[in-house]
Amino acid sequence: MQLSQLISGTRPRTLALGVAPVWIGAAGAWALMRGRAHTLPQCAWAAGGAHCASSPARMTTLMLLCLGVAVFLQIATNFANDYSDGIRGTDAHRAAVAVANRVEYVTRATGPGEVEREETLDYEELHAPTRLVASGVPPRAVLTAAVVNAALACACGLAAVVITGYWWLLAVGALCVLAGWFYVGGAHPYGYRGWGEVAAFVFFGPVATLGTTVTMAGTVDWPTACASVVIGLVALAVLSVNNLRDIRSDAQAGKRTWAVRLGARATTVCIIVVIALVMLAVLAAGVYVGVHGSALAHLTAGWGFCAVLGMVCVLLTGYFTCFEVAHGEYMRAMWSLALIALWFALAFTGFVMVL
Repeated sequence: MQLSQLISGTRPRTLALGVAPVWIGAAGAWALMRGRAHTLPQCAWAAGGAHCASSPARMTTLMLLCLGVAVFLQIATNFANDYSDGIRGTDAHRAAVAVANRVEYVTRATGPGEVEREETLDYEELHAPTRLVASGVPPRAVLTAAVVNAALACACGLAAVVITGYWWLLAVGALCVLAGWFYVGGAHPYGYRGWGEVAAFVFFGPVATLGTTVTMAGTVDWPTACASVVIGLVALAVLSVNNLRDIRSDAQAGKRTWAVRLGARATTVCIIVVIALVMLAVLAAGVYVGVHGSALAHLTAGWGFCAVLGMVCVLLTGYFTCFEVAHGEYMRAMWSLALIALWFALAFTGFVMVL
């Protein structure tokens, strides 16, 4: 497998979906730990919980380990999906549909009375992710890449468990690994039965966000819990757009996603509604801070700027993303949604740090 294929297989444009929930969870944890430095005893390095105050070095270490778990596990899932879809023949259907959809041509005069039509690719085809197995990469190499990244995620998770002493997190980690594999792997993949969007919401929302907060702070609060739901909606929207892009090939391959079940028009409406909910949530947070600003003890120019900048960027990006989805510009929409995830994380950091 070439380096360019390896990088393409990680789906770098979607990795923001793994970074954003950890960022949000870490911001929530830092806000919770802010008031503990002078009221609770210092945590030992290999212990934790809500009854002690972590040092900045320990908090940073746990944050990086949580980030490693999220990103490596997401990459492992991407490779596992490529492997499973490839050996099932699903990606072969996608390749056939892509060829059938090449309808844009450039006409060029080659001589007196002669016209040559040159086939060109549109934006969607040029920027669609490479299907590794379908493009000729040995399936064993793709599976090996998935296993290596899953092992790295497990190593980061085990290190975090050893530091915190939260051994029950091993069960959560095992559930995440199994969810990543059985999305399209195994004899009865749930992604082929319309449960992929639900899994994206759960694992890229509450599980990743609240898992990070609990690992770092030992507890959670209501702002972080609300933010975990919002970032989960962003992840759901990304997978829905991805499945809307592949609706024809998925239908041919027997993959019954929400897009296949609902149809293109209804799925488009649902995605726009989800994006609108994310925008309304950010706007509501901005209104809350604006109304209660005088009573917020930690309101500073720096955190206020982060909150306002993130809020404005979420609203603007969300507005244009709705048009991209409506006009079938699905690759652009997924890229925009990844940006929304990061802008929302920035906005939440500003909001939670002023409370």
